[in-house]
Amino acid sequence: MPTEDAASQTQPESPSERTSEGTSIEIRQLTVRAGQRILLENASCTFPAGEVILLLGCSGVGKSVLLKILAGLIDATHQGIQYDGTIAFVGSDGGRRGVADGSHPVSVVFQNFALLDELSPLQNVQIALDHARSSNSGNISDKSRAAELLTDLRVPTDRATAVLSGGQQQRLAIARAIAPRSDVVLYDEPTSGLDARTAEQVADLIRETQQRYRRTSILVTHDYETLSRIADRIILLDHTQLKLTELPKSAWSDLPAALGSPPRAATDAIRHSWKDTVRDAATTFLARSGILVEEVLLLPISLLPLWKSWRWGLRYTLYYIRLVAGPSACVYIAIAGMILGYVAQDFVFRYLPFRQFTEPLLTENLLNATGFSLYRFLVPILATILIAARSGAAVSADIGSKVYGNQLDAMKTIGMNPARSLRTPILYAFLLGTPCLVLLSYAVAAVTAAFAFLMTHQDLGIAFWDAHFHKELEQPASIFYRGSGWLIAKLICCGLGIAMISWRCGVSPKLSGAEISQGVTRTILWATLFVLFVHFAFSLFEFKAVM
Repeated sequence: MPTEDAASQTQPESPSERTSEGTSIEIRQLTVRAGQRILLENASCTFPAGEVILLLGCSGVGKSVLLKILAGLIDATHQGIQYDGTIAFVGSDGGRRGVADGSHPVSVVFQNFALLDELSPLQNVQIALDHARSSNSGNISDKSRAAELLTDLRVPTDRATAVLSGGQQQRLAIARAIAPRSDVVLYDEPTSGLDARTAEQVADLIRETQQRYRRTSILVTHDYETLSRIADRIILLDHTQLKLTELPKSAWSDLPAALGSPPRAATDAIRHSWKDTVRDAATTFLARSGILVEEVLLLPISLLPLWKSWRWGLRYTLYYIRLVAGPSACVYIAIAGMILGYVAQDFVFRYLPFRQFTEPLLTENLLNATGFSLYRFLVPILATILIAARSGAAVSADIGSKVYGNQLDAMKTIGMNPARSLRTPILYAFLLGTPCLVLLSYAVAAVTAAFAFLMTHQDLGIAFWDAHFHKELEQPASIFYRGSGWLIAKLICCGLGIAMISWRCGVSPKLSGAEISQGVTRTILWATLFVLFVHFAFSLFEFKAVM
């Protein structure tokens, strides 16, 4: 955390940083429900422009839910949470923008920072600038703005994001939030888990940032003891009246009494019959099936690179290509091909019945069959199963950790669409990586099959093996093996299926590390079964055509 008083770093505000009177937030007749529980009912409130405002309330009353609604992370039809009413962002020019139109100028500093560990500190800020909603983003001044902000907030740029200290990560999260010139910055429990001294330093940093950059700053917190000294206003989420109430300054000295007692947890257990359980399970299954069918139907559109920033779209494509088909995946698949090629070639001769009589007659045919089977189904089946298990699990874990760490929510708040910025690159990674890995595995399998043959048939030589191993595959006047169209088609189907399963299992809600592991397990299970089904379905037509 900062080692010196952040307030001492205050510098004069530049004209380019001024936002005039800023943006205020008007909430009118807002009702919020979480399941069967009402968090707010016909609540109205105004968050004035350019002030530091504390949003207080007991634990579990819905402060974080309201923050997510203001940030646009929960729409009016969100599963489990519904709200209705009016939320308007009113600019200094009198213009009004709503939450649903995607143009409201809000950034979020998450409790766990939600930084993108695969990016450097400078890139964490630059990606926010490149996806900024303002039309002037991406100009020359913005190119240097990221470095200037990190210098002003004392964030080192010579080390990886993951190894920054907690204070440095917090300052980096603030820099990313204010970089796109968002008029409103929301802080989610900014002093949670910090000791008293560190919490004071964070409070000073927030106040200093607000004074320098003139943002409307809303702090969702229960730490009123530390943060009330920097606040201009305090608004209470009253769980007894289900309203948003501004507290007069005369009541700030007795905030515990104003907060009242925490809401009483429900103690009545809800009993479900087996019929209710079956109905809930069927509803969940149908909902997930509907999502899957929708994603399959929209797959051609999902493959379109509709990126707001091509720079970051291509960067994440390369990132996931390395994750799916990087050096470790190549070694993994190559070893599998080496083992399969050796075993297939050695086994067919070593365990040939009445070998001394049949081998001289069947050597050519056995080589034909080995080459054909390795290329057309043995290597593709084994390799795609391993890709589903290894690469599918890696992608699912990566996305799952981003869900758990709020990085996907952070992407949304800076103007990125995770379904475009991440899912489309994942589809490309599997679309390109799966055929390349399978062909690599086959090439290694062919080499090791030749080695296994020469170990027992040195007298025949490599030319004899080459002539007959590829005989059933080679086509006159063509550089492609026979059946390559079938092979590429089923590899594309396998790759796209693994990609969609990995994304769907990874992007499902994650509330703990255990749920990330469960997502990885589901990915391996369903992706493997999908791959086997694809090969089975293709075999019904592919080899009938050969016969």
